[in-house]
Amino acid sequence: MADDKKKFSLGGIDGAAEEKGSFMKTVWQLVKFIVVSGLVTIIQLVLANVLPFVFDGLRTEIPGFLQGIFAPNTIFDASVFTGSINDWLETAKTFMNDTFTKVDTTALKAAKDTLGEGYKIMKTQVTTYVDINKYVNGFAIENGSIVSGVITWGYLLPFFLSNLIANIYGFYQNKKTTFKSDAPWYNFAIYIFLMIALILFSTWFQGWLYGVLSQVSFLAAFARTIGGLAAGFIQMVVLFPMEKFVLLKEKKADGEEAAEEAAE
Repeated sequence: MADDKKKFSLGGIDGAAEEKGSFMKTVWQLVKFIVVSGLVTIIQLVLANVLPFVFDGLRTEIPGFLQGIFAPNTIFDASVFTGSINDWLETAKTFMNDTFTKVDTTALKAAKDTLGEGYKIMKTQVTTYVDINKYVNGFAIENGSIVSGVITWGYLLPFFLSNLIANIYGFYQNKKTTFKSDAPWYNFAIYIFLMIALILFSTWFQGWLYGVLSQVSFLAAFARTIGGLAAGFIQMVVLFPMEKFVLLKEKKADGEEAAEEAAE
């Protein structure tokens, strides 16, 4: 009975996979890694949707070396604006007075019917303007492009911190259960540097994807979540081989290291 319980425990499955050879052992490690990555993604998604409530009001601009990576025109799609943003603002004020301020649903429907297709276009423009105004300091838009402006930490920190915190958990969980590694502490420092580089890329990608999806009406509410899932997938593909073969090599069993030295 005790043997049956051991067989179906995590340690028992680890042993069974190892007995079947290195290929099955790697497959089982990949399965465990995917499970941990799922937990990492859940933590990341929760933080990515909660942290904006903390940081949205932060208007401090990101430093110069990040401004080239996180360019406003790359992250936000301003193609809905065909002319100058200043000219558009006057039209938008009238639009908002005629639609969003209406409490009477009959009056709101009448405003929509009057504006026709222009209502949908203007609604998209308003949503885009609100996001850009929230996350970009000193922006100017001309002919569908953001020609100036700097992204704020209020935009970047929720994506960055949600990635970093979730993946620190993932590192320790993979070290303990997936690879059973006794890697030295400095491997964690290497991991942090790797993660920062990876997070900068995935944060840019996540933010770019958020900007694209937020313009699609039926996907806008899920834009952050989809962006987080995509970023998590990219990180998983990169991190599994790095952790297995470089950062979190499995500790050798008793006598195994001596046997290898003798063989040499």
